[in-house]
Amino acid sequence: MEHTVGILLLLIITAMTIAASSVISTEKMKFKKHTVYYSFTAGLLSAAISFLTTDFSLVLCLKWVVIGILFANAFQLFYLVVKRVYESKKPICYYDDGTPAKYYITGDKHRNFKKVIRFCQDMNTRRKDVLIVLGDSGFNYYEDERDDKLKAEAAKLNITLFCLHGNKENRPQNIGTYGIRNFCGGKVYYEPKYPNIYFAIDGEIYNFENHEYLVVGGAHSVDKQTCLEKKLPYWEDEMPNDETKQKVEAKLKSCQYKIYGMLTHTCPIAYLPTEMFMSTRQNARIKRKPRVMKKSKKLFKPDIDRSTEEWLGEIEGKLDYSVWFCGHYHIDKEIDRIHMMCQNIQPLHMHEVNYNDRV
Repeated sequence: MEHTVGILLLLIITAMTIAASSVISTEKMKFKKHTVYYSFTAGLLSAAISFLTTDFSLVLCLKWVVIGILFANAFQLFYLVVKRVYESKKPICYYDDGTPAKYYITGDKHRNFKKVIRFCQDMNTRRKDVLIVLGDSGFNYYEDERDDKLKAEAAKLNITLFCLHGNKENRPQNIGTYGIRNFCGGKVYYEPKYPNIYFAIDGEIYNFENHEYLVVGGAHSVDKQTCLEKKLPYWEDEMPNDETKQKVEAKLKSCQYKIYGMLTHTCPIAYLPTEMFMSTRQNARIKRKPRVMKKSKKLFKPDIDRSTEEWLGEIEGKLDYSVWFCGHYHIDKEIDRIHMMCQNIQPLHMHEVNYNDRV
């Protein structure tokens, strides 16, 4: 009876420890994986210890297993508390060596800024340095406290984030917390709470290191139907509308269709990286394992609308430009003057640096 009561108490304490850890942890999915791993490992070790060092009995073995799990989760809880306290008290260093701001560029981040954090640390960036994110940063994806937590973490970075609108996030103008200010010769959306996170406005021209770039965000989600069926975040205005297209064309016409660079989320139609399409990869798997794939009920059926890419293709055909950066396709690839970006982080006006090989 005493053993049973003791085990129940330990189980309750363990559950409370796990619940407390879940509240403290900012990365719940990662924490859950760690909890399972640590609990399983600690349970096995405790069972082995009970078998080797005591007169073996099932009740005593279970008691040792629960003690091991409790210790593992209590240790993880202690680590998370110390980490949170340390991070909250760690001052943000805003140094400036007097040199001009540096400009970098990267692709879609989809809420994962680990590589950006490492980049800022390794390159010793400053708040006035700028990292251009070519859409789908993920700051306005859930539209709840999860977005606020992500923005708060990004606000600690020693760099300014200049984000294009992608297709997997809400437009800033649809969110009441955004205002408008000037930045690098154009207008941007910003939130006062997060002063280093800017969103570009489609059709604006920005000046980066004495070079002008025109910005066009947005694209079509080929998994639109899946998002609607599974009630995942989706926005009807994900692609540039007629008003935006007219603004872009008017800006380009005013400069005689000559500009140094284009920053867009998707690419002109002629440069589509078809090898990255989900349907293409699925067909390749079907060819390799036809019997297995034939039985699968999860075949991806793309909802394809290439009107944005076709429009950008029309612009590209008559535009005199030096470079065109885009994201969306989750690939790092260069075709002629088109630079598709995803993981790589590179200086805006230089060839790719060796940093990407080091991380």
